[in-house]
Amino acid sequence: MMIRTLRVCFFVLGAALGLSACSTVDMAPAPDIQRQDAIAVLPMANYTETPEAGHRAASIAFGILQTQGHAEVLRNADQDAGDPLFGDARTLAQSLEWARQTHARYALAGSVQEWRYKVGVDGEPAIGLGFSLIDLQSGATIWSATGSRTGWSRSSLSGVAQSLVRSLLDPLRPRNR
Repeated sequence: MMIRTLRVCFFVLGAALGLSACSTVDMAPAPDIQRQDAIAVLPMANYTETPEAGHRAASIAFGILQTQGHAEVLRNADQDAGDPLFGDARTLAQSLEWARQTHARYALAGSVQEWRYKVGVDGEPAIGLGFSLIDLQSGATIWSATGSRTGWSRSSLSGVAQSLVRSLLDPLRPRNR
C-alpha cells in the first residue's frame, strides 16, 4: 500500500511538472482602471524575425482586454496595413494622437522581443512581450509589464502567447465590473 501511495504521489508530481511551462513575468503595481475607461490598443513594435508578430500580439491583447470586461477597447483598423516584418510604420507619437482622437482614457503600447519555435528536436514555442499603459490625459506611463514564456513541443505558439498576454494584462481588469 505504501509503494502504491508513493507511485501516485510521484505520478501527480510528474504530471504537474509536465504541464507547467517555463515563464518569467515582471510588472509594476496595478493601476485603478474603471470599467468605463476606454483603452486604445496601439500597434506593437516587432523586434523579432517573425513577420507580423506585433500584429498578432496586439490582436491577442485586444481580445483579452475585451474579455476582462472593459466597456470599450479600441483598435485602429489601419494598423494591420504596416510592414509585415517590423509592424506598423507609424511612430508612437502618431499612434498616441490617433488614440487621443478616439477619446480613449488609456493607450496600451507594447513590443514583441521573441515569437518563434525554438530550434531543436522538440521545437518548443517561445514568446517574449512587453506592455505599457499610457494615461492619454497626462502622457505618463502608469503601468508596465514584461514577460516571457515557453511551452512544450506539442504547445501552439498562439496558445502560449495567449497565456502570457492574459497573465501580463490581468492587473488591468476593471475594478468595477
